[in-house]
Amino acid sequence: MSRTGRISRRTVLRGLGTAVALPFLDAMRPLRSFAGTGQKSAPTRMAFIYVPNGKHMPDWTPTAVGESFELPYIMEPLAQVKQQLLVLSGLAQDHGRPNGDGPGDHARALASFLTGSQPRKTHGADIKVGVSVDQVAARKVGQQTKFASLEIGCDRGAQAGNCDSGYSCSYSTNISWRSDTTPQAKEVDPALVFERLFNTGSNGELRTKREKLKRSVLDYVLEDAHDLHARLGSKDRRKLDEYLSSVRELERRIGQAADLPDTPKPDYPRPTGIPKDYAEHIRLMYDLLALAFHGDLTRVPLLWWRTKAAIARIRSSA
Repeated sequence: MSRTGRISRRTVLRGLGTAVALPFLDAMRPLRSFAGTGQKSAPTRMAFIYVPNGKHMPDWTPTAVGESFELPYIMEPLAQVKQQLLVLSGLAQDHGRPNGDGPGDHARALASFLTGSQPRKTHGADIKVGVSVDQVAARKVGQQTKFASLEIGCDRGAQAGNCDSGYSCSYSTNISWRSDTTPQAKEVDPALVFERLFNTGSNGELRTKREKLKRSVLDYVLEDAHDLHARLGSKDRRKLDEYLSSVRELERRIGQAADLPDTPKPDYPRPTGIPKDYAEHIRLMYDLLALAFHGDLTRVPLLWWRTKAAIARIRSSA
């Protein structure tokens, strides 16, 4: 906290082997940002969501163009932000098509989605496709956040072998590519994603001690949070309280998810990590993505998960 009443954008709440990044508060803004019109601009962010096996597009596509369109029923949750929404249709990724390479649509679709490149058809080590747009963006804005990008999903998948008609499993498993030959592996365990976002401690002894005490990660930073709370304005106090509450609630849900009973006769394979319920797994991952945005931990997250139809097809062909 400086004499001018400002606090650093890099301020974190610290505890036992733990550091929790804060959401962007008014007290972190440069004084000059309050001049002029007084408008406060949020950082530019971009998230990529991918679901294999496609969508039934009539349920996603407005029937009218321009500003007077009505949202399809499946998009009604976006009604409050409709005026800020652009629904783009009629787009296609040409390099997701065979272009002489024969079958393998699913691997090509994922590999070309963000790279805009035709993947080399191989199931060996000589994979090649292209740098994905998220990594291009991460190189530009990644230094402004704790994580340049965040890759998460609900199905780990294989990283090698033949997964789709001669295409490497790397193509059908990864959406993000750091280079034309190096994919960015995703994390599928919500608990590990949470640890990655909020735990900077590498000391195994401290980590074990924290686990034995069975205390929330926030318990170690509450004293620091209370001290900061007293120095903030009323608006920032509410924002900080909301943020800390959401972190604690999410951590509680992750812990509870590990104890969920198995779904009777599931029609999709159980995720390799927690939780055991696939729908809850998806919801947790979306919440983690939103939490990463809320804390400005990253501005370029990616999330992908399989539809039940795609999973059923994979199981039937195994």
